[in-house]
Parts: sequence; C-alpha cells; structure tokens
Amino acid sequence: MRRRDFVLGSGSVAVAAAEDGALDIGSRRQLFCDRRFIAAAKGISLTLHAPRKAGPILLPEMAWEKRHIGSYLSVIEDGGLYKMWYMSFGAKGGGRLCHATSRDGIVWERPKLGRVEFDGSRANNIAIGSFKEGAVFLDPVAPAGQRFKTLASSGGKGGTLRLLTSPDGVDWNGEYPVLPFHPDSQNCLFWDTRLKKYVAYLRGWNPLRVAVRAEIGRDGILKPWPYRKAENPRYLWSVFAWGAGWPPTLSTEYPTVLRCDRANEDIYTPNVQQYAWADDAYFAFPSIFRHTAPPGSEQIPMAGVLEVQCAVSRDGIAFDRMDRRAYVPLGLSGDYDSHNAFLGLGMIRRGGEIFQYYAGGGTDHASSQPGRSALLRLVQRLDGFVSAGAGTAGGEFVTPLLRGGGGRLLLNIDTGATGSAWVEALGEGLSVPSERIVANGTAFEVKFIHALPAQPLRLRFKLDNARLYAFQFA
Repeated sequence: MRRRDFVLGSGSVAVAAAEDGALDIGSRRQLFCDRRFIAAAKGISLTLHAPRKAGPILLPEMAWEKRHIGSYLSVIEDGGLYKMWYMSFGAKGGGRLCHATSRDGIVWERPKLGRVEFDGSRANNIAIGSFKEGAVFLDPVAPAGQRFKTLASSGGKGGTLRLLTSPDGVDWNGEYPVLPFHPDSQNCLFWDTRLKKYVAYLRGWNPLRVAVRAEIGRDGILKPWPYRKAENPRYLWSVFAWGAGWPPTLSTEYPTVLRCDRANEDIYTPNVQQYAWADDAYFAFPSIFRHTAPPGSEQIPMAGVLEVQCAVSRDGIAFDRMDRRAYVPLGLSGDYDSHNAFLGLGMIRRGGEIFQYYAGGGTDHASSQPGRSALLRLVQRLDGFVSAGAGTAGGEFVTPLLRGGGGRLLLNIDTGATGSAWVEALGEGLSVPSERIVANGTAFEVKFIHALPAQPLRLRFKLDNARLYAFQFA
C-alpha cells in the first residue's frame, strides 16, 4: 500500500490506495450519490436534490375512484408505451387495481379493459376488482406469460402474501402464495441485474414499521419463499376484533434494511428501486410516517402525516438516509398532497429528465372520510438525485484510481452562468488538465489539453459554484 499526497486548497491530503487496485468502471455511468468516488476532498459537499412538482395527471373523476385515488402506484415503459397501475376506492368496497397508459408520460388515459364489472358495466379501467396494495414490475427473465408480476396482501383469515403474474399487466391469470404472512403496505419486488436474483422489500414491524429485505433465486420465485422463523411471531392484527385468526406480519424473519431513529416516526413504504441508467445505484424513497396521536393512545399508530424521503445504497442492503429533509415535501393546506405523499415504483426517462409519479392525499392517515386526492407527476434531472458540489468559495476532490473503458470523459454537470469547473487526469508521472468548463449538460464531453492515455487514472475535479452529478468514460 502506497500513499500519495494531493494538495487540495491550502492543505495537503494523503490518499492511501493500492496503485494496482484500480476501480474498474469501464464505460459505465457512475453517480456521485455517496463518497465512493471521493478519495480526498476540500470544500466539497454532497447535496440531495428534490424534483420539481409538475401537477396532477389523474384526478378521482370516475365512480370507482370517488373515495380515493392512490395511495400506491407503479409505472413501467413497455415497448414505447408507458403503463401505470394504481389503486382506487369507490364509495363502497375495497381497493381495486386500475390501469392507465400514456405516450408521453404527461397525458394519461384510462383504457376500457372490459374485465371487471362496476355498477353493472365493464366499460372501465379496472384490471383487478379486489386488490391489496401491491407494486407491478416488468420481469426481464420471465417467460412471456409471466412478464408482469405484482405482490398482493390478501387480508382475512388465511390471508397471505401472494405473487400474481400476467402476460400484459391486464389479464392477471396466475396466483402463487409465497409467504404465510400479512405484510400490509406496498411491498416491492424486482429482478436485481447486479445479483441475478429477485429481491423483495417488504414491511416488517420491529417494533414499529420497518422495511425488510429478501433474496429469492430465479427458480424459486413462484414457490414458497424461504425465511428464518421468528422466536415470537408478531400477530399484530389480533389487537382488533376483525383481525382474530389473521396470520402474523413480518418481524424478524428477514433482515431489516430501513428503519427510523425517532420514536414518533416509522417507515411506511420501502419503495426501493435499482437505478437503470448508472452502475451500482439503488434508491429508496420511503414514505416517512410522522405519528400525531399522543404516545400510547393507539394500539397501532394510525393518526399522522407522511412525506417522501430518500436513501441511497450501492448494494441494496446498506442504505444511507443522508438528508432527512423531504424528497417530496407536503403541499400547502388545501393541496392534493397536503397530508400525505407516496412515491410510485418506477421511473420514466425522457431525454435528460426522469419522470416520477406519486399519490397525494389531503386528509390525515387515520381519516375514514373521503378527501382530496390525486396522482401527480415529478420531474427530476437525469442522475440528479445527489450532487457533489462547491459554492463560491470553491472546492476540489480527487477520485480513487480508476480503470475506464475509453479515452473520452463525459460529465453530468451544472455550472450555471457564474460557476465553472476543471478536471485533471492524473497517472504515474502524468498530468493532463482540461480546459475551463462552463456548462449545464447531462453528457458534457470534457476537452482535455492532451488525449487521455489508456492507463488507470485518478480524476481531480475543481469546482467553483458548480454541481457534479455523474461521470462516464466513453
């Protein structure tokens, strides 16, 4: 192990790294969502960026949505068509899974599916007539007849967590019991392209609401999932008369990966997603439930408000809630999202932007009365969740040794009009500086004074009132 000194600002910082232990990043895009690519720094901070609210896309205009539209939804791009699934509640009856489609991610339509009868007619967009809280995902390794999958909690005696399958997201013709538990909330499941396994993030209670994680092999997804038996199964629902005989909720059967650290808060929905457009990046957008009832006054905390926060991870296991400020803050009094917000599963990329969607509600979580609700759109910069940046005092940092896959360097960077940046490629006895960078682009190509050599390099960034989101050798 050798040490190398880098002069950052007015001081010298020693960086310890094996010179032959370069990070092999190839030509894959890399995010500055944590300090993985910051070996030494001065005047640099990581900042979480909230998306821009772009307003409602669907309001509760149909009879089967009158009581509430939301709280959970999923979005997927399939063959150039954007597809959405969301829950709806009419004046009577439980939740229903509804389907909507869009060509641009902005204007959404309710196709008449002709599957479920409502008030004597099948001319509606209801895909499943009785549905509990699942998230839909597109399975890239499944046979054609099971491309779409969702987890659903079926309540009542004997109610368990079930996996539903469909060839098109409309005709749900397969149902498989996978866990003998009733973990309510929007549980999510996806094929982890890094692990080559299915990964599920489910609600647990330990002691309040947490998110637990399960891994399932490709051949075991339609079979009962293995779990570690808890010493004291959590029969949470038995505190209610209607919950007598219900199965337990999850508690310690799987490892906890997300929890709150304040007594009056817990994790309502895990909402974990593997980021599709960069290497080794997982984002969780949990709805944080702030309890408002006096402590001890409720058997299960029900009264309160919810906002969406953000946590980041490189492996989908260790998450960093780096900023406790809201990723999706609640709206003003009277807005559709004045009391609660639940981010949907899935992201849609449109050029240099990402569309995300969320369900907003205008009543307290414990309210049984209809209230204002809507499905709403968010606009985030591509890779723009977290940036490494500096203010007008300037800052700089050096990366670990990197082995790239090309002689061009692309940056997702924003200097604005008054900021600037420089990059210096450092190798053994080598220094290749760039020209001054003034740009706002998601794939800005750096102009170096000389061509980059084909050898492991460190990158030294100097930032003046600028933000850096991602980089990529190409």
